[in-house]
Amino acid sequence: MKKIACALLFASILSAQPSGKAPELKGNQWINTAGPIRLSERTGKVTIVHFWTFGCINCKHNLDAYNHWYRDFHDRGVEVIGIHTPELENERVAANVASHVKQFHIEYPVLIDNGYTNWNLWKQQFWPAVYVIDKRGNIRLRWDGELNYQNSGGEARVSRLVEQLLAE
Repeated sequence: MKKIACALLFASILSAQPSGKAPELKGNQWINTAGPIRLSERTGKVTIVHFWTFGCINCKHNLDAYNHWYRDFHDRGVEVIGIHTPELENERVAANVASHVKQFHIEYPVLIDNGYTNWNLWKQQFWPAVYVIDKRGNIRLRWDGELNYQNSGGEARVSRLVEQLLAE
């Protein structure tokens, strides 16, 4: 699968309404959690998953939204999970990822995906990408690119969907 550099992705892209179960997360190298998180163990809870890499400017532009969702929704059972899939060699170094997680004030769990296992399972093509998963483990929304690029309203749309899913 061809990866597209984040620097070339300027527009926000809302994918067609996805359907089906979210793929299970694979890997044991996590930051900000005691152990691996399994989506199958989150039945009954809403989950936001995002793919990113620390050198991607478009990914950095979305970090405030992810941190905002973590602060606003975590106490209500919503988990935000970052999947860090590297684009460049220095992004493969776990210590570099951990340093940037700290620098960006990320408090939610981050899975390091150096082997592109999750990237491939989720059929990723772009950095950044955001998924909203409902209480049954179904993907309800996928957003590729910057959430608020040219006032596209992605952050607000995701927030509204999370509220709706919490009420279901």
